[in-house]
Amino acid sequence: MKLIIQLVLLVASLVMGYMVYDSINSKIELEKELKERKLVVIARLDQVKEAQINYKKVRGEYAKSFDQLRDFLNNDSLIVIKAIGELPDSLIGQEAKALAMGVIVRDTSKIAVREEMFKGNFQQVVDSLDIIPFSGGTKFTINAGEVEKGKVKVKVFEVSAPYTEIFKGLKTDNEGIDMAKSLTLGSMTEPSVNGNWD
Repeated sequence: MKLIIQLVLLVASLVMGYMVYDSINSKIELEKELKERKLVVIARLDQVKEAQINYKKVRGEYAKSFDQLRDFLNNDSLIVIKAIGELPDSLIGQEAKALAMGVIVRDTSKIAVREEMFKGNFQQVVDSLDIIPFSGGTKFTINAGEVEKGKVKVKVFEVSAPYTEIFKGLKTDNEGIDMAKSLTLGSMTEPSVNGNWD
């Protein structure tokens, strides 16, 4: 009888040990997956940021929709300024003077956005720009407008993805993750083009 009780206790302790190990291992794997997913979404948001900054350079405001952004990427051009000549040491800090003297020349030309941005995988980036990775096709929310800061109107934009979409399919219950949060690029209240992860 004593031997049976010892065997039962041994099996129970092995099962408990495995459950503790599995619980810790599962937590580590979840943390790793959460981090990897965040990095992929941030990379996509960085592409949106690059597109929005160039959109504003050309059109004077940020895109309010991904359709506008996609149209810009597919059909518009960027202005490229090339410097011809070298600025001598004696004129450092006096570029305007060097231009007036003809020592250096600025050549302005236009180049198609598709030739300048996202080289190597342009169409893939453009086609997936509005989709939150891992969400199964859910789109980022996007908005743009302007705010007044110090009596100056400043153009702003915001793109965000909720954690509920980024972490879709993962067992996040009781793991201390605030699923009401989101990854957000830019702001509709502050003149910022940075993300809330910076």
